[in-house]
Amino acid sequence: MSLIIEKKQIKNWLKELKKEFQVIDTRNSILPAKQYFLPPKEDIFIFNKKTKRLTNSSYQRKTLIFGLDLNDLEAMTQLDEIMKNPQPDFFYWQKREKSVLVGLTEESFGPAPGGDIIFKKINPYQYQAMILTEKGEEIINSPFFKKNKTRANEDFKDKLGSFRKILLDSEVLADAVAWSIGHKIWDELAKKCLSCGICTYVCPLCYCFSVEDKVNLDNAKCVRCRQWDACTLPHFARIAGGHNFHKTIKERYYNWFYHKFVRAYREYGRSQCVACGRCQRYCPAGIDIEKVLSEILEDYKKVKK
Repeated sequence: MSLIIEKKQIKNWLKELKKEFQVIDTRNSILPAKQYFLPPKEDIFIFNKKTKRLTNSSYQRKTLIFGLDLNDLEAMTQLDEIMKNPQPDFFYWQKREKSVLVGLTEESFGPAPGGDIIFKKINPYQYQAMILTEKGEEIINSPFFKKNKTRANEDFKDKLGSFRKILLDSEVLADAVAWSIGHKIWDELAKKCLSCGICTYVCPLCYCFSVEDKVNLDNAKCVRCRQWDACTLPHFARIAGGHNFHKTIKERYYNWFYHKFVRAYREYGRSQCVACGRCQRYCPAGIDIEKVLSEILEDYKKVKK
């Protein structure tokens, strides 16, 4: 048994939910869903010198994120795991626990990649709703939905794209990227890369941040702020005293790949990439991550024969 909602009723359902949730439609967003739980910039606590009190931002309102595709749902599942280990990130989870994720897709899929509800288009006028969690069940019990005897997602056929196929064997990919440290491709990419950090900002699984303290002109209040950072930026690896562990673009760009495909595999057993294509689509230098990985894998396999 599954639930069906008419396409024209989805707006009405979301309108009804606005009474309880802040509803955000992500379908036209360049930035991934991580921005709502790990914002580009946020004050994490404030210290008042006069009262000697330390306070942190409090997030009370519940949020419903609507329109996530299958890649973004998978990325959020992985990001939740990252933000839970080795210690839960308090500021991430105080927002994440009050949220509901609703996916929207025209594709068939096997095991659900994540989220609380997934709407799958079954014809030009209707969507089938797959309820995945208790959170999802609580908000889908409404007159906008009707029961249907058709089994959910029964027409699934696993059709992997070329990028997805590369990610299937995370172990080989990790070995290949680690091996490639002396490969000529990094010199070639260093000439193209602008060190702008866009690939990191649009990636649903990049989560590095920097922390800075700001003091009011009257010296009465100090605010600690954390904001997105990127390992491709010139000062990311600079430490006190001025030493920079990754001075060159070549070192920084390789480090970005190393983290996503080598370190991530060793820590979590898979690459921190879901083949969403954002980094390729928005890179001003036109760097194609799939082509880079394909070349590395091809040369690695030749050497290892």
